[in-house]
This record gives sequence, structure tokens and C-alpha cells, in this order.
Amino acid sequence: MSSEMDEFLQIYGTLPRAGPGSNALTRRAFDILTDLPESPRILDVGCGPGMQTVELLKMSNGSVVAVDFLPEMIARAEAAAERAGVADRLVTLQQDMHEMDFPESSFDVIWSEGAIYILGFEAGLRKVKKYVKPGGYVAVSEAMWLKPDPSPEVVSLWEEYPEIDSIDAKLDVIKRLGYEAVGHFVFPPSAWLEAYYEPMERRIADKETEWRGNEKAEAVLQAAKNEISVFRQYSDYYSYAFFVMRN
Repeated sequence: MSSEMDEFLQIYGTLPRAGPGSNALTRRAFDILTDLPESPRILDVGCGPGMQTVELLKMSNGSVVAVDFLPEMIARAEAAAERAGVADRLVTLQQDMHEMDFPESSFDVIWSEGAIYILGFEAGLRKVKKYVKPGGYVAVSEAMWLKPDPSPEVVSLWEEYPEIDSIDAKLDVIKRLGYEAVGHFVFPPSAWLEAYYEPMERRIADKETEWRGNEKAEAVLQAAKNEISVFRQYSDYYSYAFFVMRN
């Protein structure tokens, strides 16, 4: 692992969540799902440290297959499930989500919080469609514009993710791929702050003195600080939204 990646993980890989969200929002999205079997089989794509993975296990009384590329995230998800007493219903796979391959119609629910962007919103929804049973659900959270004409600072922050778009544009993609959109909602600012940016600020403060003079490490800190600063100034322009759809 490169030094820069190691430092990135010391900031981003130690947070309660790997992106914006909360247990309350996970539950809100799960409550949209109806007609689930008594013990649904769920695929959690890009599980990160497993906060939503554990919540899904608690709510569903089902089993979860959790996929993540990073061994550190898999270990944290397994430990979180163990602490919550639900590890007996969890299977983890350390795997690049591009390489995922499951039998057709394997899952009742496919879930991805803040991670589908790695595949791309449209490409990701297309890829997982064959893995979900007819009548089954796909639920993903995805970045989106809340209003037009964002400032240059916001545009710069999101330039590496050209698929950020409006809610209507995302709903058009869902329909075009042959899903039925059954619900969506936008994340409040608290979903970015409480389990993500505020813990990140504490990690930055912990590391600033230790990493002073290390150019690559300081660049990681500066990028994280900039991300938080832009959000605090311009959170009315963008957020994540949950999209729940049916196959």
C-alpha cells in the first residue's frame, strides 16, 4: 500500500461511516421495502466499516453478503457485526465491486450506501439488476445537485464525479433501466456531519502535528479540510439522496 493511501485510510478509513448517512436514514429507506420474505437475502455493495450492514441485519432478520475492496473495511464490518450479535448471518467478501459475480436472481435486496459511484450510478444499477430477484429491491444513496449554478468551489469539488445530477435525471436513469422507482429522499446536513465530517475534523486535528513536513500526508489533510469547508459553505447546493427501486 502506498504511503499516500495509508494516510488517506488513517483519516477516511477510521470514521464511523465511509460516507454521509445515518442509521435513521438506513431505517427510513428500509421501511420503503414491502413484501419482503421473512429472512431476506441482502447484498451490501461497498459495505465500508459496516454501520449500515449491521443495521440491515438487525432490521431484516435476514442474511447479508457484504462486499468491500479494502481488508480494513471488511475487518471493521465483521467486528461491528460481532459486537451487535449478528455475525452469524453475515458473509463478507473482500473484492473489487467491478469483479462481483453472483448467480442471477440471488438476492431479495441489493443495498449500496455512498458506494455505487465507484461503478457509476447507471453502470452500477445495470450491473446489479441481474442479481436481484424479480420483484426484489435495489436501494442506493447517490450524490446530487439540489439547485442549479453551483459556485466554482463546488464544481471543483465534484469534478471527479461527472455523474452528479438532479433527482429527476437519476429517476430517468432508474426508469430507463427497467426499474420501478418506489421512493426517494434527500439527506439532511446532519447526515454529513455527525458520523462523517465531525469525526473527520477530530482525526485531522489528531494528525496535523504528527504529519507536519510530510508533503503527501499534508495534501491528504488539506483535501479533507477543503471538502468539509466547501460543504459547510454550500450544503444547500448538493447532498446525497436515497433511491429505492424495484426490479
